[in-house]
Amino acid sequence: MTEYNSNDIISLNGVISETGGEEVREKYLRFGDFIKKIRQEDPRELTLKDVSKLLGISLSFLSDIENNRRKPFDKEKIEIFAKEFNLSDEDKAKLYDLAARDRGEIPSDIEDIMMYSEVGDMARFALRQSNAGKINEEDWKKFIREIESKGGK
Repeated sequence: MTEYNSNDIISLNGVISETGGEEVREKYLRFGDFIKKIRQEDPRELTLKDVSKLLGISLSFLSDIENNRRKPFDKEKIEIFAKEFNLSDEDKAKLYDLAARDRGEIPSDIEDIMMYSEVGDMARFALRQSNAGKINEEDWKKFIREIESKGGK
């Protein structure tokens, strides 16, 4: 669905392109907007009714979600949606992140590791350091590039 360059840094607010020089911000993108766009751009031209049947939810519920009148559907439905629309790993992660942001929660695909592991403890510590101004955006970019260079992308 979304095309990224190998040097792009991905954030919830969109792609900050290292190669293109121009920032693309999707600051106000919501879960409903994203799934509606995916559905409408799909070559199968699936209707709300078609997708609601695939997900096992009512048409009105899906319509409310697409129009941001209801909170996003659960992890099980996100998985079904991602598989049905053959989403890339990046778009699937974005789907989880947008759902979590709309709900005010940790993304459900990483909740266990974020809350119940030593890695999560370290991640939360680093995020709090960033929030306190002790780690800046350049530090995060350097860290992400280092991970990517080790094949952790």
